[in-house]
Amino acid sequence: MFQQIYETYWNRMFAMVARKVKDREDVFDIMQNIFFHLWLYRNSLTQQNTESVIIKTCVQEISTYYTSLKRQPLPSERCTIQVKDDSVEQLQAKLDKEKELELLKLNIEQLPPTRRKIFTMNKYEGITQEKIASNLNLSPKAVKKQIEKALIFLRENQKHS
Repeated sequence: MFQQIYETYWNRMFAMVARKVKDREDVFDIMQNIFFHLWLYRNSLTQQNTESVIIKTCVQEISTYYTSLKRQPLPSERCTIQVKDDSVEQLQAKLDKEKELELLKLNIEQLPPTRRKIFTMNKYEGITQEKIASNLNLSPKAVKKQIEKALIFLRENQKHS
């Protein structure tokens, strides 16, 4: 019966697998797996279920083939991803940023004491202008003006440094 299955269904099975898998060698490998599977279950094949078992086995083996492809790493010649080494640029950017921050700290130190205190309370500690005004017994408008003057001074000194 196995010989009869081979002769009857081989062409249809080959065409079915070849439609889904393009590499001829892979098609032959899948065909071999299909016939191996059919050989293992040859005693359970009957005239009524043979064709459905063959089709189901073909589908399973094609699926197994594609699943195995997903698990395999790509060959190195097909991997063309080039990762640019930008560590020098990143280091330079970080150094520039640190230099700017250091300059900003020096410029903040040059602010008048009250203005520096109001500015740091608002910008570094996150205290609202209203709370600063009530803590320092100043009007909210005075606190706002001091913060604005500090920002103008810091912008000007950062540009010229």
